[in-house]
Amino acid sequence: MTSIAAPGEGKRAAAPGHEYVEFPGLILTDTFQSWEDDDRQDLDVFPENNERLERLKKLPITVIVGNPPYSSGQDSANDNNANERYPGLDDAIRITYAERSTAQLKNKLYDSYIRAIKWATLRIKDRGVIAFVTNGGFLDSNTADGMRKTLAEEFDSIHVYNLRGNARTAGEQRRKEGGTVFDAGSRATVAITVLVKKPHSTADPATIHYTDIGDCLSREQKLNKVAGAGSVGGLEPHSVKITPNAHGDWLNQRRDDFETFIPVDSTFSVVTHGVNTGRDAWVYGSSSSALMDSMRRCSRVFNSEVDRWAAAPQADTSDQGMIRFVNRDSAQISWSSNLLQAVRRGKPALVASDRVIVSDYRPFFKQHLYFDPLWNSRTGANARLFGPSRTNQVIYVVGMSSAVPFTPLMAGDVPNLHFTGAGSGGAVLPRWTYTTHDAESLDLGEETGLTDNITDQALRHFASAYGEKVTKDDIFFYVYGLLHSPEYRETYAADLKKMLPRIPLVEDPWPFVEAGRKLSELHLGYETVTPYPLDGLDVEPVSTSSTSDERYDFFRVQKMAFPKVRDPETKKLVADKTRVIYNSHIELGGIPEGAYRYMLGSRSAIEWILDRYQVKTDKASGIVNDPNDWSREVSDPRYIIDLLARIVTVSLETMKVVDNLPALAIREDQNPS
Repeated sequence: MTSIAAPGEGKRAAAPGHEYVEFPGLILTDTFQSWEDDDRQDLDVFPENNERLERLKKLPITVIVGNPPYSSGQDSANDNNANERYPGLDDAIRITYAERSTAQLKNKLYDSYIRAIKWATLRIKDRGVIAFVTNGGFLDSNTADGMRKTLAEEFDSIHVYNLRGNARTAGEQRRKEGGTVFDAGSRATVAITVLVKKPHSTADPATIHYTDIGDCLSREQKLNKVAGAGSVGGLEPHSVKITPNAHGDWLNQRRDDFETFIPVDSTFSVVTHGVNTGRDAWVYGSSSSALMDSMRRCSRVFNSEVDRWAAAPQADTSDQGMIRFVNRDSAQISWSSNLLQAVRRGKPALVASDRVIVSDYRPFFKQHLYFDPLWNSRTGANARLFGPSRTNQVIYVVGMSSAVPFTPLMAGDVPNLHFTGAGSGGAVLPRWTYTTHDAESLDLGEETGLTDNITDQALRHFASAYGEKVTKDDIFFYVYGLLHSPEYRETYAADLKKMLPRIPLVEDPWPFVEAGRKLSELHLGYETVTPYPLDGLDVEPVSTSSTSDERYDFFRVQKMAFPKVRDPETKKLVADKTRVIYNSHIELGGIPEGAYRYMLGSRSAIEWILDRYQVKTDKASGIVNDPNDWSREVSDPRYIIDLLARIVTVSLETMKVVDNLPALAIREDQNPS
């Protein structure tokens, strides 16, 4: 132990037994780079440090302990903090974890903590122990199925202590996740994992000892339980032994019969995803005119950078090279990989008002979208589904490995990638597709053809089971009705977490067909259903001669909220969800408790209205999105207040349909011919 003397003071002697002792094993290095084949040591600056590293690399390593960082990449290209590349390490991940994964998008396998696990497994050879505190996402994600398969084969025993704390969930699930063990330092699930490899072992696969910290625990309670366990042995009384299945599942293992059902990509010719813009604050907005102002502002910056590049092109045209070159002021533009490379190609951006279309951004929350392949990072096949002259119906389902519960919701406009909440990353199942002159450039002119998106294969499949009277419309609505079945969603919850839905044949399909029709009418026509008669809904300005502007001001929202009341048992303040404080002079009441049963992701439909219809300012850009502007866009001062009441009706009617669904009587023969 050392002490630092203040100016003018001499050294104080260390207390006996606490004298400073140099640790000769300390090494300062980029751990991953140090084991790359092309690594070059700087022998001039830190010769002793590098000598230690070279000695270490020649030693047998049997114990590795650490808390690796969690980072799969930068949040925005403006950040200029993308992960470093480690060709040797990343190739080892590619030929094991990635090659064995069934996921389509595998970039998260190059997260720093997964790199650390792979690096450690390469170091310990035929024996050793790895003990890491990491992001726990790998335990159950679809992307990490190949990683789990590999670890189960490489090690003899695996001990996992899941500390939970996933702050990216919401509602009841967020409450169950409890406190984050690193406080504000992490929003992810955190797990302690101990991997044990023995020499000459024949164990295959590994025995996995899994312990869950428990529901609804605070950070302090979790840390106390960790300290109380003391060791891996201390977890044994609370752990369960898991045998991985053929899919590489450890937790929430899939059912074998799910694979016998028809996949949605055999039911629908085109299965795509919602629009991922990479810059929502810039290309979405409640006001079409404010949206165009934002687009003109950032396009001017983009075109300026195109001109600068043309005048002085740089040698490094990688994303990192480009981001070092361009203007990174987040108040002026938001960069992404496709936009950076567009600068290199040298084509200026033209902003056109006919690129603005209506989009379903979140449940029952429409926004204007600047729909353009330059300004939207991933548009999927949505140019073939929607446009100014194209109507459509699509079923959005929460995606694989989503942080939110499985949810289907029908949309009549282009859905956002995260339609039912951040982290949902859902799939889109369209009823129709259109043939355009130039789908790649998002030609939004008149379509040249309309195609039924239900496959002939699916029609034959259903007709073989239920007769020739089945139509493709019936199949579409059957899918929507079935996906609302609580029994289906509970029985196949693990499968739906890791795979796109598969559609079973039931004994009697017609109740599901009819339910799907009713639900589609409710969810597509939510703006026209009869508002629920909430207390205070009939409020109007006192003056009958109020001007249009005064009516808009009267019904203006800043941020709706539930009033707080004191719970008689706990004495704590809790939200009274029977009422909503709409604004400073309007309060609504009489919301039935049953309306909150209709959940979309981690929130009820009603809570989505409170969440989205508030004035929000994007921190990075400073752009203000005011939902009251939408009321003006649709020429209805009461739009938001009536919408809240309409969604109460939609919620109650939805649950009435769901509650009347029959039991899930799945046919034994899933392949009739």
